Amino acid sequence: MLAGGGHSHVAVLKHFGMRPTPGLALTLVSRATYAPYSGMLPGLIAGHYDFDACHIDLRRLARFAGADFVQADVESVEPENQRLYVSDRPSLHYDFLSLNIGAQPAVPPADERAARVFPVKPADVLLGGCRELRRLAQARNGRIGIAVVGGGAGGVELMLALHHGLARESLGERWDWRIVTDQAEILIEHNHRVRARFVRVLATRGIEVITGERVTAVEPPGLRCDSGRAIAADFVMWATAVAAPEWLSATGLDLDARGFVRIDARLRSTSHPNVYAAGDVAGSMETPRPKSGVYAVRQGAVLAANLRRHHEHRRLKAYRPQTRALALISTGDRYAVASRAGLYAAGGWLWRVKDGIDRRWMAKYNDLPSMREPRGATSGAHGEADVDLDRKPAMRCGGCGAKVGGAVLKRVLKRVARGTGEDIDIGLEAMDDAAVFTPPAGLKLVQSIDYFRDFINDPFLLGEIAANHALSDLYAMGARPHSALALATLPYAGERVMEEQLYQLMAGAVRTLDTAGAALLGGHSGEGAELAIGFSVNGVIDADDLARRRMLAPGQVLILTKPLGIGALFAADMRHRAQGRWIDLAVAMMRQSSALAADCLRAHHASACTDVTGFGLIGHLLALLRPSGLGADIQLAALPLLEGALDCAAAGIVSSLQPQNARLDKSIADADAVRAHPAWPLLFDPQTSGGLLAAVPPDNAAACVAELRESGYRQATIIGRIRAASSSLVAVI
Repeated sequence: MLAGGGHSHVAVLKHFGMRPTPGLALTLVSRATYAPYSGMLPGLIAGHYDFDACHIDLRRLARFAGADFVQADVESVEPENQRLYVSDRPSLHYDFLSLNIGAQPAVPPADERAARVFPVKPADVLLGGCRELRRLAQARNGRIGIAVVGGGAGGVELMLALHHGLARESLGERWDWRIVTDQAEILIEHNHRVRARFVRVLATRGIEVITGERVTAVEPPGLRCDSGRAIAADFVMWATAVAAPEWLSATGLDLDARGFVRIDARLRSTSHPNVYAAGDVAGSMETPRPKSGVYAVRQGAVLAANLRRHHEHRRLKAYRPQTRALALISTGDRYAVASRAGLYAAGGWLWRVKDGIDRRWMAKYNDLPSMREPRGATSGAHGEADVDLDRKPAMRCGGCGAKVGGAVLKRVLKRVARGTGEDIDIGLEAMDDAAVFTPPAGLKLVQSIDYFRDFINDPFLLGEIAANHALSDLYAMGARPHSALALATLPYAGERVMEEQLYQLMAGAVRTLDTAGAALLGGHSGEGAELAIGFSVNGVIDADDLARRRMLAPGQVLILTKPLGIGALFAADMRHRAQGRWIDLAVAMMRQSSALAADCLRAHHASACTDVTGFGLIGHLLALLRPSGLGADIQLAALPLLEGALDCAAAGIVSSLQPQNARLDKSIADADAVRAHPAWPLLFDPQTSGGLLAAVPPDNAAACVAELRESGYRQATIIGRIRAASSSLVAVI
């Protein structure tokens, strides 16, 4: 378990991606999809780089490494039970753990009327503060005060980057700039020539330096110092020394005097030999060094080697950091100062050297091989008594012998079971041969089934999305979810790993089912080559309402509630060619239930509806049209698309099912005339947990779309109209 996406862990992922270790399952937990490279952030703020140039795409890197990727905040660790607690989902079990979660400055509480305060870490908070500064500069008249608290290299470099970035956009003329430090001088850790150069640079740019003042509060008119001095500021960037996360104190891990995880020379906890730490969160007693990304980068290779050696029961390597690190500190513009012990140099050429070093380092983690062999079915837990992966049986049993063990199932079901409704006679808790329920009086039973293999490297999300996908069939029919049976396939592994994977899978599914009001009644599990999950879902509907679900009429407006592009995006993700933000948005869409959309469409008198899933928009539209004998006109330019979908289509990246779906183009009038349109391939793109496609009376369409968007379906759109039949069922215009 890799907790945190810091500089050390990106090196670990790259190492394991290049040389996988059989029997070792990796999971990365990170609060964000993108990891910033700290050495390039000042250049981003100054305007020399864009976002992608200085951020590592962790989703893509985890995919390359064959690692599960869990996007969540780390909230605590329980070393005795080997559990990692994260936000908004169940805790995660680990066999051995590495912490690289960073740290951030301790910011004093701020008065509501006082200046806005942004710590320099985490980076997304800092960058959000910079964006707010720009908005304020554009919208506000009069002078604006900005203060950076902290006179180290980070604070000075940040101030100069802000000054340069706002000046180049002609936004910096009305600012009062101040650096405040409790030290007698700025850059106290650097030699006197470096300090003198930056004193001159700051003075030349009109940046005031206030030394010997310790800030103790943020209150009007800005900052309050322990001397009683008040310093005016509207915005404050906090760049003092980092503090350890408070939750570490309750974990039982050995901590140093400042509260950081105490590690030995092998980057291993001095109290728990299956816990490692690197970067800012680690406190080394044998080789203490400043909290700097330079050292975290160097720790990465040793950490990767030691995690591999720990798994293989081999002797660990010692980390021996350099005595002093070379610092290349930029002055905001394309100019840098070199500092190492007594060394001093300055010039534009040094910035170019730094730029080249930084870009090469980033390329190692963003320019990945286009493909990697799929993750095999041999991942398992290190050190489990019940399985020896090095001597795994050559063949696993089929039939009922391929089921997940009874003990595992009982433990998982006990953890996910919920109370059953009054109409369920025999449900999950009974562990009987079959479920029994009494259908509500006067209603018809609606059933559907869906099943697919793993396509996202997070079992919890996979379970959540799979349940959502299956339920969408019920919503398309106008039915109310009632209950579900699960079918799960797990790759062979040690018992503990299989139990945790099944638990995460079912916990995600149960969250979705509970929200929908559907009871999980039971299901079936089995071993297979890869993770897969499916659901048989039951719903109920009034007979008269069911009869209205396929009634189309000419002139009706076609509304699509969610954007297209899932298939192309995940095909790109498998090839390491999708941007992490594309996948983030796609995942958010797949997690979104269609329940509210179905209610809205029903309220606006939709008379026919289907969900757009595996057969793509055209396939599902044709299924809607054929029983009625009517046709449809589709506005290709109006199709709502996920970010990145057009990029994938332009690059020729499509889902493996898309070419089969595209054979339906024979039902499209004058297909050759529109085939060159960039969105053409996405008409046939298979969707997972896609939107609803419904026919609504024309007088209701605008209000329906407005309500859908207010309900969270931000890209709900009118995409066409129903018309009388012609020689071709669909016309794309």
